[in-house]
Amino acid sequence: MAVAGLWYSNVQTQQANDQARQERALTKEGQITDRYTAAVSNLGADKMDVRLGGIYALERTMQDSTRDHPTIANVLATYIRTHAAKPPAQGQDVPADVNAALTVLTTRDTTHDKGFRLDLRSVWLPEAEIGRPLNETPAAMARADLRDTRLRGAKLDSADLRDANLGNADLRGADLTFTTLSRALLVNADLRDAQLFAADLQYAFLTDADLSGAHLRSAKLLGASLPRADLSGSELADVNLRSSNLEGADLSGSDLEDVDFTSRSTEVSGANLEGANLTGANLEGANLKTVNKEMAGVILDDANLKGANLTDANLSGADLSSVKNLTRKQLDSARTDGDTRLPAGLS
Repeated sequence: MAVAGLWYSNVQTQQANDQARQERALTKEGQITDRYTAAVSNLGADKMDVRLGGIYALERTMQDSTRDHPTIANVLATYIRTHAAKPPAQGQDVPADVNAALTVLTTRDTTHDKGFRLDLRSVWLPEAEIGRPLNETPAAMARADLRDTRLRGAKLDSADLRDANLGNADLRGADLTFTTLSRALLVNADLRDAQLFAADLQYAFLTDADLSGAHLRSAKLLGASLPRADLSGSELADVNLRSSNLEGADLSGSDLEDVDFTSRSTEVSGANLEGANLTGANLEGANLKTVNKEMAGVILDDANLKGANLTDANLSGADLSSVKNLTRKQLDSARTDGDTRLPAGLS
């Protein structure tokens, strides 16, 4: 009898504890709902400090409730699209509330995103400071939709932009140092004078992109797609361009010193290399078929041309005297003239 009584008492205690937990959970859920409602209401306030309070309240709610994380992230993205739909007044920075919402979104815990995808299409964020130091967690912008977004002069250093869509984006003069842009869509993007030192652009799509004057030293462009891209006057020293597609690209006046084109699938046909510096470049196996314009101004000192396809490449007036591994068969397939300077043994 005593044992049965003890068992019954334990069951009652367990039921009471379960009920208490359920009540606490319901109370917490109600409190979170109240906090969320109040914070969203503050986003519509006239005063900047009230709107900022609403944004930071949503950040705290998002941290406390993983269930509401995707909803709050969407609310903040919508807020930015609404409040940054036009350029800032002349001489003005990105508004403080927009910048705050952007910071919350790019520092969020992406493990709770579920189906959320950052959508900041067509917004104006010139000179926005989104980047992070190398020793900090990168700005969370993977898979972001940034089509037509104005990011001129923005600081995006070390940001995570993997698989992001930056088609037609204005990134002139932007700081993309150490930024991860692998598999990103940058079709028709304006990257003039952008800082892309050591950026990861592996397998990125840069068709018709304007990279003139861009600084790409030590960048990774393995497998990148760059048909008709404008790379004139850009710095590409020490860049990995293996298996990339540069068909019809403009590389005139660019610095390609020690660049790596090694691969049978590297496509450079139809590219303009007039005035480019290819000192020490490794063009082994690269396809230079029908490279257009005269290469008289191209610097090929110590370039490795082993296996490169030079069919119909215009080498008129080019100085090939110090290139490595050039064969008679390659030379006969190209266009040369009396001013073409050849290596010893091929003269």
